[in-house]
Amino acid sequence: MSTARPEVKHPRRVLPLFAVLLVLFAVAALWPVVGRVTGNAELPVQIAANLAPFAVFFGAVALAARFEGISLATAVGFSTRHAVRQFLTALALLAATLALTVAAAALGFRMFGEGEAGLLFFLYAAFRSFLLVGFGEELIWRGYVLGAMRRNMHSDAAAVLLSSVLFGVWHYPGGQDVLQVLMTMLFGVLWGMARLRIRHCSTFSTGTAHGLHDLALLVIATLTA
Repeated sequence: MSTARPEVKHPRRVLPLFAVLLVLFAVAALWPVVGRVTGNAELPVQIAANLAPFAVFFGAVALAARFEGISLATAVGFSTRHAVRQFLTALALLAATLALTVAAAALGFRMFGEGEAGLLFFLYAAFRSFLLVGFGEELIWRGYVLGAMRRNMHSDAAAVLLSSVLFGVWHYPGGQDVLQVLMTMLFGVLWGMARLRIRHCSTFSTGTAHGLHDLALLVIATLTA
């Protein structure tokens, strides 16, 4: 069942969406430079460097939501209603994405990245994978970006497809290869369609699925390192 479109007080505007996408891709382009500079720094410096982009992203989304006249919760598609059902949906999505990832890895493709040897670094990487990357990216991409595209396009399918393509390309500067980018696009379609077609599926559900997926990959990479 399709989720209801959020009510917007003002006429449709594409400018906030373009502004958020510009911020997203500008930060993604700069991220490899930041990674090289802070890669060997102390953990607090790495934490600050990892938190900064998400602070910028959510600041941009908050301003865009204010410009459009909608609440931040509506803008990012977040709701804890029917939490148990949403969690079960998240587990189903997780099973699908992990099955695709393991299948690609079994064919010889690099899918699991690098693990973390030290306990402190692993715990931080686990926190980052689940909360910042998993939940953060879902609030931004399946929340604001997908929602804004739906408000500015005449086709939900086109909104899902375009947002998913951009989501995949956005990961390329961060070190993903072409196959991983394509897989990320596919996951974006899966999570986006879940948002629109599964009843009571908010970014709480897709964020949980995404976060658990990234956390599982971190654990696998660490155990097999």
